[in-house]
Amino acid sequence: MQESRVLKVLGLGDLSGKGWRTHLSFWSIVGLTFFLFGDQNLASANLNRIGEAFGFTDTAEYRQKIGGHVAFYFFVLGGFMSIVAGALTDTLNRKKLLFWTVFIGELACFATAFAPTYNTYLILRTLTGFGLGGIFPIIFSLLGDYFKAENRSAASGWLALAMGLGIGVGQVLGGILADKTVFGLAGWRASFALMAAPSFPLLFLYLIFGTNPRRGAAELGGHGPAQEVKHRIGLADVKRLFSNRTNVLAMLQGIPGCVPWGLIFTFLVDFYEKSKGFKPADGALLITVFGGVLILGGFMGGFMGRLVYRRRRSWLPIYCGICVLLGVLPMLYIVNYSGTSLLPPMIAAAFGGLVIPQAGPNIRAILQNSNLPENRGSIFGIFNFTDDLGKGFGPFLVGEFLVIFHSDLLAYNIAVLCWLPCALGFFLMAYTFRTDETHVEAEMDRRVSEYGKRAAA
Repeated sequence: MQESRVLKVLGLGDLSGKGWRTHLSFWSIVGLTFFLFGDQNLASANLNRIGEAFGFTDTAEYRQKIGGHVAFYFFVLGGFMSIVAGALTDTLNRKKLLFWTVFIGELACFATAFAPTYNTYLILRTLTGFGLGGIFPIIFSLLGDYFKAENRSAASGWLALAMGLGIGVGQVLGGILADKTVFGLAGWRASFALMAAPSFPLLFLYLIFGTNPRRGAAELGGHGPAQEVKHRIGLADVKRLFSNRTNVLAMLQGIPGCVPWGLIFTFLVDFYEKSKGFKPADGALLITVFGGVLILGGFMGGFMGRLVYRRRRSWLPIYCGICVLLGVLPMLYIVNYSGTSLLPPMIAAAFGGLVIPQAGPNIRAILQNSNLPENRGSIFGIFNFTDDLGKGFGPFLVGEFLVIFHSDLLAYNIAVLCWLPCALGFFLMAYTFRTDETHVEAEMDRRVSEYGKRAAA
């Protein structure tokens, strides 16, 4: 009884009474998400040092090579891997698929510490995108079967917390080790090894003891066949995914919506150090404040989304759009700030970090609720592909602008304003979400009724 109350307070009441292996599975997924996302921002505090290690000393050149090009290939492979993993998620054993996806990604991250040349570094960073892109459809497909519709925002909030903590810890770790030598390795190299290593024992623990819930378990309850029917993806699934207007809007808003994130986590530290005259530690502190509050914002967004959803379901995408809009002004202020005190941009970063990420866990809950269980892996694969296009193309585009126009401000202001079409996509989603979710509920009710009749017969 006490455990049940604690889980409800944490927004995880659906785990109550499910057994230790289900609890282990959920928290293992949270932990693996943390370590994998910790890799994403390791390099941003060390762009100049990594560039110097590979012979790039010109500012524009190392920003382009280490910041822009690496991010582009990293997220392009991650995006394509999302589509592949999404399709496989809806057909194969998700536990084994998660294991191999994370294992390959973390192995590449660990090996980055020993990259002898820029080309090797580029290849290994690109391969790390394999894990980061592939994990998305798998974990959110699993989440949809562990939790009911009204609790998926809160559960997604825990994954948002893991992502934010991972990004933040990776950022801090890269900054702390920047000028140090660890185990005979330059600090930036050691950071990759130290972030990847702990994921391996956790990964094998999950493989041995983790569970693989039946698809649709949250909706079907105890109904359904004794064994899960293997789903084969066909043209009907493709048609269903792209005729769902909520899916289409989610994909469209994701591309511009991720461009500013590429700016923040790839270029902002270096921008404040090289272009605004702050000390390296100041730029790292600014992004640390943003990342620290980002963790709270994403986590809080899941619980706020659950409250909004219970009040009126169509308000959930509107809430997401408002959060995105509220983040535009503080980020424009940070980019265009010309003062000498770090306090004003830190305050702006704290506000932006609190409101902007609240859309993240809620768009994932929206997609879970408006798609059938056998299609959730595929839609998250496609959705993450569009996200990765934005994340990869954003730094790449900014890097090209820096070389072509020699204007930090122009490139970075354009990147921040990409949140405007993102917010518009959320507002339009308010007109589609309830209808698409109702279609899913009706189909799952029909299946429960059908299985009940078969059982009675």
